[in-house]
Amino acid sequence: MNLRPRFSLKRLLRHGRAEVRRSLQARTVALTVILTLAVAIVFSGVSMVSVRASLLTQITSQSRADYSNMVQQAQTSLDAADVSTAVQLQQLVNDLASSLQSEGSSNLIGVYLWSRDTNSRAIIPVSTEPSYQSLISDDIRSSVASDLDDSVFYQPVEIPGDSGMPGSGTPAAVLGTVLDFGVAGNLEFFAIYSYTFQQQSLTQIQLSLVVICALLSIVVGVVIWLVIRGIVRPIERVAAASETLASGNLDMRVTVDRKDELGVLQQSFNTMADALNQKIDELEEASVFQKRFVSDVSHELRTPVTTMRMASDLLEMKKDGFDPSTKRTVELLAGQISRFQDMLADLLEISRYDAGYAALDLVETDLCEPIETAVDQVDGIAQAKRVPIHTYLPNVQVLTRIDSRRVIRIVRNLLANAVDFAEDRPIEVRVAANRKAVAISVRDYGVGIDEDKVAHVFDRFWRGDLSRSRVTGGTGLGLSIAMTDALLHHGSIRVRSAVGEGTWFLVLLPRDPDQGEVADAELPVNFASETPDDLRVTGGFGVATSQVTHDYHEVRRDTMMGRPL
Repeated sequence: MNLRPRFSLKRLLRHGRAEVRRSLQARTVALTVILTLAVAIVFSGVSMVSVRASLLTQITSQSRADYSNMVQQAQTSLDAADVSTAVQLQQLVNDLASSLQSEGSSNLIGVYLWSRDTNSRAIIPVSTEPSYQSLISDDIRSSVASDLDDSVFYQPVEIPGDSGMPGSGTPAAVLGTVLDFGVAGNLEFFAIYSYTFQQQSLTQIQLSLVVICALLSIVVGVVIWLVIRGIVRPIERVAAASETLASGNLDMRVTVDRKDELGVLQQSFNTMADALNQKIDELEEASVFQKRFVSDVSHELRTPVTTMRMASDLLEMKKDGFDPSTKRTVELLAGQISRFQDMLADLLEISRYDAGYAALDLVETDLCEPIETAVDQVDGIAQAKRVPIHTYLPNVQVLTRIDSRRVIRIVRNLLANAVDFAEDRPIEVRVAANRKAVAISVRDYGVGIDEDKVAHVFDRFWRGDLSRSRVTGGTGLGLSIAMTDALLHHGSIRVRSAVGEGTWFLVLLPRDPDQGEVADAELPVNFASETPDDLRVTGGFGVATSQVTHDYHEVRRDTMMGRPL
């Protein structure tokens, strides 16, 4: 059985078209070859028209000259002849036709003689090639028969080819005039000249031009390919070096092996890489200094803030004995000191993560427990803003190796962010799990985030709306810390948001962080696309079967019911 792939012109054209689209070198070569071939074809066509016209003029002149000589020779022979009987007259015409045929030019294919006057002494028509007699048309015969000035008439004709199709024959010409035969009256004299040799020459020239055009196009294509290759290869090396540099290899450089503009490009790339490397070193040094400064300041501020906290607590205990103005001042002081302590705690956590000191305390825990703890911690803020929190949890344990303290902080920060922007609409917390991973979903139906801002929600000190009144008084570090805690678990937090529809966070964690990250295909639930405002998900959560409600906090226990988690 023959397993070799069959040649397909369509497949070849499709591959060539794809290569032309993909490669600048192939596109340039193809365009150059097409233009060269077009110019060569136009030049060949013009040349063929000129050569054909020149050959036709030349062969026509030669045919007329040869025919004039034959007319003069025939008239001389007729004038010198001394014949009287009909047999002698016929013999003279036969001999004259044979003589003219044999002494004519090489492209003379037929001589034809017959009486012009039917009343004169009868002469049987003579032809040296009867098969071509039909080429002598009635038009030229009428013109010769009615001529009184011994003029020579010329008519181009075509000798039919083997196929019999119009245009497939050989070009030829018919010339005719009248000879004076004295006692026998006038003779009509026709001669047919074939242009077979000239036609073959034109065909050979056409073939030669086609071959020259093809060879010229190939040569030009090869030359252009070599030239473009010499240009593209250095650019490809610079592009590959750029990709390597972008991947993090800052020591990547290209070899400067050209003295032309491409050499300038190579040298410029190396100079840019050196400058970039230097700038990155400077930024890294500044970043290290900044992180050290933040860490040092955070640690140094802990003692005075603790002292302020103790003084504030003492004043808080005795505030009932103060006048209303002083009492309000004490309450504001306590609140701001608490906010300052939270900010210091966030800064210290970030500094530990930057320094590489952050570590997990993994314990196999029911995932529902830290979620409930985080909900309880945010419950007071949610009630103050009249935002209901619906928690949908499975009624079975979801045992997972996690650092509970960090998971509580992740959920708490996501809930605090949702409460800020929920605008009295409910917040939903759900859980999905499979053998490889767990997912915690925090979904609000508030104002949402613009598509171009979604990518910045985990940036440090970034806030979605600076003009919005914030009950929590956050530092802008909550979501950044939540992401770092998720990354420590070899997980991630993904977010989608649409203006007017709300924001949806998915915390994706492996069941066992020691096994590393979990591929997207093995996650229990995930967003359906990479579009920032696409709130569709793949996978599923549990089905609510019971609920317990209090004030603005709704807790629901979900039963799996065999649905995909």
